[in-house]
Amino acid sequence: MAKRTTRKSVTVRRQGRRVMPALRRTAQRARVAAERAQLTVGEIIAAAFDTAGGELGEALELMTSPQMTRALGRRIVVEG
Repeated sequence: MAKRTTRKSVTVRRQGRRVMPALRRTAQRARVAAERAQLTVGEIIAAAFDTAGGELGEALELMTSPQMTRALGRRIVVEG
């Protein structure tokens, strides 16, 4: 909604600005960084398994975590 301010005793309309939600803002930045890195889905899955020590449940939790979503700028959904 536009607000009003006074400038030399004349009322002037000022344009308001809506702030982008934090997740979209960080995802947008992360997407640019991820595009530079050119990671494949296979590399991400392999890294998750290495981090989790080869256990399937922990690897799935890592891949679908909010931190991974923010880091990649994309959400990973595992079906099965």
